[in-house]
Amino acid sequence: MEYAILFIVEMLALTCVCWVVFFLSTFAHELGHALVYMLITGNTHWHIRIGSGKCLLRTQRFSIKLAVFDGVFEPKEDGMELKKAILTLLGGPLFSLILVGILLYTRLKIVTFGSVIISLEAIRFISSLALFVNTSILLYSLAPIHYFWGETKGMESDILRIVHIIKSKRNN
Repeated sequence: MEYAILFIVEMLALTCVCWVVFFLSTFAHELGHALVYMLITGNTHWHIRIGSGKCLLRTQRFSIKLAVFDGVFEPKEDGMELKKAILTLLGGPLFSLILVGILLYTRLKIVTFGSVIISLEAIRFISSLALFVNTSILLYSLAPIHYFWGETKGMESDILRIVHIIKSKRNN
């Protein structure tokens, strides 16, 4: 009975850790879009939605839903000029790339000093999970695809949107 309770507690803790890592990784990517957008336009009117399914929190700037495997940055400015639109779209992948670099660096440090951190196996797991999630977000945003899950299903990846913006500019 004691092992069953311990197993349930560990599975709940693992689920919570995974949710937080996915949330923070997706949030950082979408915040990258928002920060670049604010820097180049000066406009502070935007909305970020993280996840799909049941809404957990909704404010003027953020919506957080239960399944945090996708996200969308929605600027309130229509008809953004070409250069600003492209830079805004690159902001998310740039933040994901920075996070991957930081996580790789810290992961190498954890491995290098592994004998000191043996009692902190959870740190290794969390850093590996965060590295995997952020690398996945980076690769998905740089792959010229239409998303195939959640509320982003059918939407274009960041790089595919950039390609279409450039093609539409050439045709005009």
